[in-house]
Amino acid sequence: MKVCYTVLFGDYEELKEPTIISDGWRYVCFTDQPLKSDVWEIVTVKITEDAQVMARWYKIMGWIDWQYSMWIDASFQINKDLNDWWAERFVSPFSCAKHPLRNDIYQEGRNCIINGRGNAADIQKQMEKYYKLQFPENQGIITSGILLRENTQANIELHERWWKELVEGSTRDQISFAFVSHGIDWITTYKWDYSQSKEFKYHKHYKHRQ
Repeated sequence: MKVCYTVLFGDYEELKEPTIISDGWRYVCFTDQPLKSDVWEIVTVKITEDAQVMARWYKIMGWIDWQYSMWIDASFQINKDLNDWWAERFVSPFSCAKHPLRNDIYQEGRNCIINGRGNAADIQKQMEKYYKLQFPENQGIITSGILLRENTQANIELHERWWKELVEGSTRDQISFAFVSHGIDWITTYKWDYSQSKEFKYHKHYKHRQ
């Protein structure tokens, strides 16, 4: 049994029912909202700190009790058999999509600041740290809306480093991941443009975060 899971904290997003239900999969949604679903198993979570930070924890660390898992952002509606996607995309122990627009950690940081995604001061401080460490440009950026994972010790340790880096930096997890994953040769990336995807339909948030 594989697990597809998502997180929905706050009321800025709607839980989207999959149009295709895949055999051999559990669908789990961690949320602080009174949601109901015919497909998703609703796991109620009490918010004890910043909701966005907590959501990132579930995204990065919420899979480690499962052998095989797929993270999907709540902005996507599943429109494909997950078994097919898994067979096409997953390479053990970790597969994810390349960013369709950017390939550089510093470019990503600047883009986040310009577009108001994340705390600008935190992101700027994080970029300065990487610059002082002489982290090279154009080393790749992922898009983290879908993550395919197998529970291995090396993979868990990578994600623990990812979480620590995010806490010390900013909530922009793609930036932290680019740093902690640099030089690791067992991460598989593939081309996928979420904004054009028919397999996972992207819906913009119907409310903005405050």
